[in-house]
Amino acid sequence: MAGSSSNNNMIFIDGEASAQLQELARLIGELKKVEKVDEYVSQNNTARALVTESVGGVLAKAPEDKLEAVYNQLFGIVAESKDELKLVSVAGEIAQDVAANAESGAGGLRVLNNLYNILVGENTKELGSARAVVFEAMVVLATRTQLLGMTIVPLVGRLPAMFGEWGISASDRVRILMDVRNALDAAQLGSEAYETELVLLDVVDASSSSSQGSAAAAEVAASAIVRFANLSAVCDLDALASLGSVQELSKSGGLGDAGKLLDALLSSDFKQWRGFAEANSEVLQRLGVDASKASDKMRLLTVASLAAENLGRDVPFGTVAQAIEVDEDDVEMWIIDVIRSGLIQGKMNQVSRTVLPTRTTYRQFGADQWKALGERLDQWKQSLEQLQPVIANAKLVAQQQAMQMAGQARVTIKD
Repeated sequence: MAGSSSNNNMIFIDGEASAQLQELARLIGELKKVEKVDEYVSQNNTARALVTESVGGVLAKAPEDKLEAVYNQLFGIVAESKDELKLVSVAGEIAQDVAANAESGAGGLRVLNNLYNILVGENTKELGSARAVVFEAMVVLATRTQLLGMTIVPLVGRLPAMFGEWGISASDRVRILMDVRNALDAAQLGSEAYETELVLLDVVDASSSSSQGSAAAAEVAASAIVRFANLSAVCDLDALASLGSVQELSKSGGLGDAGKLLDALLSSDFKQWRGFAEANSEVLQRLGVDASKASDKMRLLTVASLAAENLGRDVPFGTVAQAIEVDEDDVEMWIIDVIRSGLIQGKMNQVSRTVLPTRTTYRQFGADQWKALGERLDQWKQSLEQLQPVIANAKLVAQQQAMQMAGQARVTIKD
């Protein structure tokens, strides 16, 4: 087989085009177990014929060590074809076949990655659509071969920019993100699915006249709220609550019972949460909220709120225990958990049984938080103003001492 390789946006293949056609046609014929291979080669001597004959799980079943090379060969043949066949017009057909039939996930993803990268040219709608289809094929293959975490998850945050490059419609953007979210859910990657929901909610304008966009935003927002309550590894509630689509849905009542849950998560301390959970147990169960996990999350958020109220001041373990309704002996464990979650930074003193919060994360940074910050800045300003006379006096004393020492150290040289 002639050598082939991929490099950035180009495919290099060795040999004349006609020889490449014949060689790849022969391989496809052998994979299809054609009896009269020479006759098959002579009948399939165009790029279009090779593409047609390669799909249906034929070329995708090539040996893993040759998979990338034979597809690079096919891409090169199509790119240089004289029958005016464009790679962009058959990219989706090839990509979907690889996604459905490649036996090697890693090998198939390399093929799709090469195909995506060589789809270049003017930023036309056809090119953008082709790249979107190839990406979707990557998601399908990565899902089927359990490689989502290694391949697709790192790209989720870049998807809005990629959508802009592709120039695809708002409905296609929603559909792709929903497919990624659902795939991550199926793979039991809950935290990653939650992050995808945040991206989707940032992309979708809930106030849009598009009923599809609004419906998708409402469904995803409700899912993200419940997911936040259940996921122990996710504690930044402001990242969700501050999204424009979530705020719009909350104002309009579009979140339904999930909106009540969000309000409780944002404003309740643990005692208030316990009352809410008891009064709405059936609602929470219907939403899919895990009562135990949500209660633990509210304990962490309550400790963070307590730390915000006492920033820079020692907080006794007893105060924390009372706030989250646990034994005082268990407080140290909860403080470690809340520090590990990133909600606060601080120091514990096991001797005095206190915690000194030095930094904290607010559940939601709104008007009340800005007011508290302003008051704290005013206090710091007053403290600095009180220090100014002390500093000025210290500088004066230092200058006088320096002058005295200079006089004592004077040197006189006589002729």
